[in-house]
Amino acid sequence: MLNFKTIPFFKILLPYVLGIVFVLKFGLLNKFHLVFISASLLVIATFLFQKYFKSNSNYKKWIYIFSVHVFLFLLAVECCYFYQAKHNANHYTHHVNPSEQGIIGVIDDLPVVTEKFIKFSIQLKCVEANTTWHYVTGNTIIYLKNDSTCNLQIGDAVFINSKFSYVNEPKNPYEFNYKEFLENKNIYHVVYAKPQQLSVLKGFQNSFSFIQFGATIKAKVVSILRSCHLSQQAFSICTALLVGYDDEIEKDVMQSFSHSGTLHILSVSGMHTGLLYGLIIAVFLFFDKHDRYKKTKCLVVIVSLILFVIITGFSPSVLRAALMLTLVIIGKTFYKQGNAYNTLLVSAFILLLFNPYLIADAGFLLSYFAVFGIMYLYPIIHRQYVFTNTIIQWFWNLILMSVAATVFTLPISLYFFHQFPIWFAFSNLIIIPISICLMGATALLLCCYKIAFLKIGLVYIINSFTSIMLWVAQLTDNSSYGYMDYITFSKIDMVCSVLFLMMLFLFFYTKSYKQLITLAIVVIVWLSASIIVNYHQLQQTELVVFSVKNKSAMILRIGKHFYTDTKSLSNNEFQRFVKPYLLNYSNPTIIPINCNALKVNDTAILHTNNVSKLTKNYDAKYIVVSDNKEIQLDGLHKTKPIIIADCSNNYNFVKELKKRCAKEGLEFYSVKDKGAFTIKL
Repeated sequence: MLNFKTIPFFKILLPYVLGIVFVLKFGLLNKFHLVFISASLLVIATFLFQKYFKSNSNYKKWIYIFSVHVFLFLLAVECCYFYQAKHNANHYTHHVNPSEQGIIGVIDDLPVVTEKFIKFSIQLKCVEANTTWHYVTGNTIIYLKNDSTCNLQIGDAVFINSKFSYVNEPKNPYEFNYKEFLENKNIYHVVYAKPQQLSVLKGFQNSFSFIQFGATIKAKVVSILRSCHLSQQAFSICTALLVGYDDEIEKDVMQSFSHSGTLHILSVSGMHTGLLYGLIIAVFLFFDKHDRYKKTKCLVVIVSLILFVIITGFSPSVLRAALMLTLVIIGKTFYKQGNAYNTLLVSAFILLLFNPYLIADAGFLLSYFAVFGIMYLYPIIHRQYVFTNTIIQWFWNLILMSVAATVFTLPISLYFFHQFPIWFAFSNLIIIPISICLMGATALLLCCYKIAFLKIGLVYIINSFTSIMLWVAQLTDNSSYGYMDYITFSKIDMVCSVLFLMMLFLFFYTKSYKQLITLAIVVIVWLSASIIVNYHQLQQTELVVFSVKNKSAMILRIGKHFYTDTKSLSNNEFQRFVKPYLLNYSNPTIIPINCNALKVNDTAILHTNNVSKLTKNYDAKYIVVSDNKEIQLDGLHKTKPIIIADCSNNYNFVKELKKRCAKEGLEFYSVKDKGAFTIKL
């Protein structure tokens, strides 16, 4: 059972994580280097004070503990600073110009070919700035206009004559922040280039890189599987299962797995790492039953795990599992016992030391919470009922593990994805065994792809397994009975639900009156916060004109009622640009409308997308202009409406309309240029 006294790393990790959260929320502190040095000296001073100053008082101990916590908090700030590559004096961002400049870099990952672009990342080597070449560090993403003549490989050195482009901030409320996502990976620009602006450099001397080495192995695996004549779906799923190459999985397939609660299958994770570990251990058990070569086994396991981490591109979930299993095998080899929870937290602390921004990564959080749920809750529910039949018990254990992991990952998954797969236990029960068989068959295909009759048989088996897996995933891909959607879950909900789970299980363990009181306080605070937020939402009225390329989309929100004019959007556009806004309001009532005028209290809103031409005066506070519809502006000097041009208008029309509004003294807003128009009415 969980005992925090045996988990010292919990006390170490907590202030460190709080420091990372502080940086994410408020940014870096002023003169934080000086503050960190002061905190380090304080820790040393308080340690020496409590060790050599003779006194029976406990205040020395508390001062020392406080100073250590402050040190760990500030250590997180330091780690966040040093992780940001742009602070390096040689980083390319110090030489970026607004115009075109020469760029030399080495392709360090598998290029992804889409309909319009070839997308690949490069490790920058040199950048030309003001007619001078500079040796630089850093990475960026290249979007090369698709050309069938381009045949780019990992390790190719390329010269590009183009300019660095900043990634735009999201233009719609609550839209996914791709700029922040890239910056957390130390990517601050992207480069758009045409084939004639790129050339491959022959004979370029490139230093050895473990990342490039792993990417080369990944590319070789993908190339072999591509040549085996697998179906497109089988190829995309198998490459995702084995080496984490999921760029060619169709969106509908990803959505089906997400709605069935088995999306984790399509990315290399702790399960895949555990299978590799188990396979190596099983091989050694077969050849070395008496464990005489345990140090050799330890070395083979660690090297294999490191190689797997490199091949999968340092996936956070694989890193976590590899670190944990490395610590476990080292402990077993040298006869040292360890606490499993402590091992879990040690691996988290090590990863966060190197990359503090993993704390904002959904995969990282889901991975750790899932493992914690299996470690803590699974043994409790496993003891409740045991089947005598081995096969039935194995499937029963699989269900219990899925339940245990889902209970503890529920707050994280609801916050990031706002969905709940109802049939997750059923889906995992079938899909996990199929995925294990699929990985085994694919690994065997990689070994035997040159033997014709084995290749044909394995390809048939892999295609069949993939079809069955997809069929099972699609069974529950229906919002009526398969999954719950539009679940509003804020940061407050996530924090309160995590605290609720912790207090609930602690109460069941301790049966303590204090734990019950704490649990009740958490529930009261959670409910109070929800009531306050819901009350404020009910009192609000808001107009939003969304920024969607070449489309018109508008929502009028009155409390929890959303009057939507989004019929011109495709499903993907609605999911990307509009749905994130709706998810921030609990129990939204969506009412599609098809009219050109709305009125809320004394505020009138006119939308020109449903009329052929406006040629008369109108008494409206806001006029949303769509589809290049001409409107007369003279005579509006009394009402002074705000003219809003959405993204369905072309640039010339918007430019001319802006001039006309300036001439008439009317306020003008271009959604195409400034992003979504949002105003409280």
